Amino acid sequence: MLRRPASAAGPERFRAELEAFGLEAAQIDTMVKAAGGAARKDEIEVFGWCATSLRWFLAMASQWRRDGEGRVTGLDYGPAEATARMAGLDTGPDDFARLQVLEQATLRVLRERPQRPRAHGLGGRR
Repeated sequence: MLRRPASAAGPERFRAELEAFGLEAAQIDTMVKAAGGAARKDEIEVFGWCATSLRWFLAMASQWRRDGEGRVTGLDYGPAEATARMAGLDTGPDDFARLQVLEQATLRVLRERPQRPRAHGLGGRR
């Protein structure tokens, strides 16, 4: 079981999160029902077949590429294998494909958020 950040998702948000992973409607219905309509506040359930990819994705948290405006454009795949190895993960092509699904879902969410001006240079604006 992986720990979830502070607040729980309501049923509609939980459903949307599951859809972002590309799950089928029947799988989503089963998970929403099992969770009592919403994810618990302190944990998320992860299918065993995607746990390694999720751990890999979380380990890659500092490996995002950005454009000149500071917008996230995707993961930097250069350090991906080293990150997996250093995290003690045994990964393969299927795990990498799921890592890319997580990346694309994250990019969709980030693109929906309003953009804040980004400070450039060391130390940011004062």
